[in-house]
Amino acid sequence: MQTIKLFLQIIKYQFLAQIEYPGAYLAGIAGQWAAYGVELFLIFLMVGNFGTLAGWSAPEVVFLFAIWLLTYAIAATFTFNLCRNFGELVVNGTMDESLIRPMPPFLYLVATHINLGYLSHITLTTIALIFSILRLELSWSMAQWGWLIVMIVFGSLITACIMMLCEMPALKTKSRSPFSPLFWETRVFTQYPITIYPEILQFIFSTILPLAFINFYPAQALLGKTDGLGMPVTIWLSPLIALALVVITFMCWKKMSKYYESAGT
Repeated sequence: MQTIKLFLQIIKYQFLAQIEYPGAYLAGIAGQWAAYGVELFLIFLMVGNFGTLAGWSAPEVVFLFAIWLLTYAIAATFTFNLCRNFGELVVNGTMDESLIRPMPPFLYLVATHINLGYLSHITLTTIALIFSILRLELSWSMAQWGWLIVMIVFGSLITACIMMLCEMPALKTKSRSPFSPLFWETRVFTQYPITIYPEILQFIFSTILPLAFINFYPAQALLGKTDGLGMPVTIWLSPLIALALVVITFMCWKKMSKYYESAGT
């Protein structure tokens, strides 16, 4: 309980620090709104003009894109700054600070590197989700609404874990992780239905790099889709994939953090 209290307290002060200049903070939010808002609008127009994209209608593609961006935003709020600074933490020895605080070092690093600028992504994608649900005229049961929350939570966990796993080797290399592009250059593929790609890519995103479990497969349960390489049970595997990745990420952190050498200052 004390750890959670300290974690939330640090986040509170991080938020106050980030809004110290509210003009710059709001300008950043407005910029992200404009960039992703235009992209969502163009996707809707493009797919609408062609009718469907691999059997997915324009509102369905917007729904898929919104889940993809929302889960990324939630994950990146806690992991983006930390992932981008792993190498610097080692080179400058600033990770020492996390080792002398009354809470687990990993949680301290997450709290002190939180990025609350992703509020723009979260608000925009919430509106996009509502828009797509209304356009599709979906009448969901309580269980289906519950599954929407489950897929957002576990999709965020999958995104955060894959990002961390690709960036954590920087603790050993003391520079940018060689696996960094594996996440940043491939995550954009799952903005759209993975069935528009060759089967080899569908296989990779369903197994080796399970990005399809962030939005594509779990969304099928809500939209009545059955396409893709997976079996029907694949639709429900997102929570299990997320929990497995959490365990792997924890084990990787325990391994990689051993390479940290204090600056001695």
